Amino acid sequence: MRAFLQTALLLLALTTLASGQEPFEGQTLIAPMNATYTELIDLDGTVLHTWHGASRPASMAYLLDDGSVLRPCVDPGGYFSGGGTGGRIQRIDPDDQVVWDYFFSTDDYQQHHDVEPLPNGNVLVVAWEHKSREEALGAGRQQVFGEMWPTLIVEIEPLGASGGTIVWAWHAWDHLIQDVDPQKPNYGVVSEHPERFDINYGQIPPETGDWLHINAIDYDPIRDQIVFSSRPFGEIYVIDHSTTTEEAAGHQGGNCGMGGDILYRWGNPQTYDRGLPDDQYFFAPHGVNWIDAGMPGSRNLLIFNNGDRPGGADDYTTVDELVTPQNPDGTYEIAPGEPFGPSAPTWTYGGPETYGGPTQCGAYRLPNGNTLITYCEPGHIFEVSETGATVWEHNLPGQTRVARAPRYWEDTSSAPASADHRCVPDLDLQIVSGHPLVDRIAFRVRTANGPSASLAVHDLLGRRVRTLRLECSAPGEARAVWNGRDSSGRDVPAGAYFTLLHSGRVTKTMRLCVVR
Repeated sequence: MRAFLQTALLLLALTTLASGQEPFEGQTLIAPMNATYTELIDLDGTVLHTWHGASRPASMAYLLDDGSVLRPCVDPGGYFSGGGTGGRIQRIDPDDQVVWDYFFSTDDYQQHHDVEPLPNGNVLVVAWEHKSREEALGAGRQQVFGEMWPTLIVEIEPLGASGGTIVWAWHAWDHLIQDVDPQKPNYGVVSEHPERFDINYGQIPPETGDWLHINAIDYDPIRDQIVFSSRPFGEIYVIDHSTTTEEAAGHQGGNCGMGGDILYRWGNPQTYDRGLPDDQYFFAPHGVNWIDAGMPGSRNLLIFNNGDRPGGADDYTTVDELVTPQNPDGTYEIAPGEPFGPSAPTWTYGGPETYGGPTQCGAYRLPNGNTLITYCEPGHIFEVSETGATVWEHNLPGQTRVARAPRYWEDTSSAPASADHRCVPDLDLQIVSGHPLVDRIAFRVRTANGPSASLAVHDLLGRRVRTLRLECSAPGEARAVWNGRDSSGRDVPAGAYFTLLHSGRVTKTMRLCVVR
């Protein structure tokens, strides 16, 4: 019966390719918000593979490099309840078997909305953390009617079929500022501390306690930083993941030397008292992510701005690309008394007369420069060119909602037919000798798509320094050597760099140190 219903729904879906335009070839992963299955479709809308989970998703699913999906979903017995409620994370293999079934759901905390698979196999999890009304008042909050649920972000190492251990944690509660009661903790001038959250900004819904309502999270493996978005604050935030858990609770340590404080924020400078209502740009932002290295706009941020403005009279949606004021050391430039830059996005899609709804939604940059956009309500997934022309679209039937729908791809010319559904090749990068680099460094590369793989060296601003030649050493393996020079033959300065190995949808990065 279930297979019949899914087939019937597929027949009602509409997929369109615009005449004369070229969408980026690949497969799109869809996790309907009102269903328990996840589907991979091609550009014609044909379902290539289906995975079945335990309950409806908290937001979206992710396709992993072994063909399994990582899918946060609802724990119906959880203590917390609100928009994006989750609490359970499942990994489902290509044979539709649940190989990891983990609950992050207690009376003290519960996963909600998003997760992020990490290169080391661990999982970043966004969660609510329980604070009582008394705790909130004691920390300097002035208006609270019930509980307060600040944000908790943890890194979980999966163990066995259902276990996991927290190997890193960050608490928003450790990074507060308040300017109303000098007798309570975290007292100070809000405008002098853009690296902290003003505990008295924003409303706390009395029925939930959901204060920041973080709805999306992404990870930058090059700089070891995390970005996430807050719907009610109208902001996106970047924090340092290179800290220890102890450092993340404080204001020192990590690559940027700021502990777990906010490195960068953008969208609404009123939240740290460096702006006015007219300066607010984001309204109900969702779906923030870094544009992957090697793509047009590499290392910029892409955000879906839902546009759920107060009053709702002039709501409209935009997808915005931000060039952040990041320094070579990973910190972000901000002038005294001024808000974080830039003054405006570098690219925007949408505007008046475009509205994707008040909840969820997201966007991803594709290698050809197009952008894949998801409107949650109704379920509308479409791809636009840099000029905003729609080149592909897929409409889900009826009232089907979808949070975000990423696309995956690969060059399958050398992949076995049995692996077609996997979309992502095996990939590995190792240093053989010569690190830290003085004269030369040697790499070993393993990839199922050897002929289509590329290896390049970048600086910490994401600029390509040198593309390295891969020489085949065995089936599926190659070697490469870098002599510490840029593409013009000049020695690069001493400092930190990273290599980027790219093959199909998958990238592997590795930090390097050059000494002179």
